[in-house]
Amino acid sequence: MTTTEFEYIAQQLRPQMMRAALDFFHNEEDAEDAVQDVLLKMWKRDWTPDDDIKALAIRATKNQCVSMARKQRLRHVVPLEKGVHECISSVEADQAILTREQRMMIELAISTLTHSEQRIIRLKQDKGLDAEQISIITGIKLASVRSMLSMARKKLIEKLKPSR
Repeated sequence: MTTTEFEYIAQQLRPQMMRAALDFFHNEEDAEDAVQDVLLKMWKRDWTPDDDIKALAIRATKNQCVSMARKQRLRHVVPLEKGVHECISSVEADQAILTREQRMMIELAISTLTHSEQRIIRLKQDKGLDAEQISIITGIKLASVRSMLSMARKKLIEKLKPSR
């Protein structure tokens, strides 16, 4: 591959690679580092016309992000003198951040549902009501409530599935 060909391909793929890295890190500096590392590896690799360069670039970017995150975690070492409490509070903070991010993702997915589905899901999840109670509150037939809950859950599961 010539320099000109590589520059063209890199220019076309860079925005998608950055999006994948930003989705992982939520930090532009780390995302940029990951993309740069992948582009450097791509430049050194010998490509054939049969290679799906776009798919390889996106997969390589995701893999690079995982590798970088592992290295960052390994570098974060807590001295024993600081005790177990600091380690536990760090783990709890990480868990709180993950939980908050998961809630945000779920709320975003719920917001894509129809108004009726959103209402029924919120009554079920937030208020803890069963299908009969939801039917009484909304005036929707019980069978319809059950069907709508099932369809809304399927939509949410599909929206929350990790991209492959």
